[in-house]
Amino acid sequence: MKKKLIFSAALVLSLGLAGCGEDKAKEEPKKEETQQPTAEKAQKDSGEKESKESAASDGEEVKNRPLTKPGQWSIDGEDKVTLVKIADPKQTYDLGPVKLTINSVKLLKHSNVSNEISETIKNVFGKDINGELNTIQVTYKVENTTDTNVMFRTVDTLTTDTKAQIKGINNIARNTDIGTFMGKVEAEGLYILPYFNGALDDLNIVNIITGDVWENDKPNKLGESQKIEISF
Repeated sequence: MKKKLIFSAALVLSLGLAGCGEDKAKEEPKKEETQQPTAEKAQKDSGEKESKESAASDGEEVKNRPLTKPGQWSIDGEDKVTLVKIADPKQTYDLGPVKLTINSVKLLKHSNVSNEISETIKNVFGKDINGELNTIQVTYKVENTTDTNVMFRTVDTLTTDTKAQIKGINNIARNTDIGTFMGKVEAEGLYILPYFNGALDDLNIVNIITGDVWENDKPNKLGESQKIEISF
């Protein structure tokens, strides 16, 4: 049985609330001649802030919020994760009683990966990653629209235009694909799958092949598998 891997939230998701701001106290100028320099300084500070924010979106470090644009990166300890490509389809698909919404698909490059994780990757997948690991991250929402309890695997298999085939059971994130959905529930989930087929820049299409939808306690198929194509 394969050993499950757990990556920290910062490494695999770079999630967090943007909560930065300045708490400088503003002093009212005593003399009129000090007002103009103060205004100029405020304008300069504002311009510098906008410049920094623009630089971050063009490939600088991002802290305490998700990576949303290619080139952005985040640090967790010694590990660095860079967003190479992203697709945000936010499209919903009907699979019988189940509605599946694909929120985002990200191609992430992990650099300076710890020896512990590198060794685990080698033991589980037989790959020497030499401190670098590429992953495909899928975030989604599942809704069971009926009162019937169902079994459903969101990602049975991923295939790519680079001829990769990755089984969903190789999910190396904390597994939130619960598999069984009670009646009238919604659940969000995450897949992070290792990608060993070369550079992420060469990957332009990811196909998400879902599982069939089954009644939980009976061999009764309620919905057919679908192939969902995501383009970057």
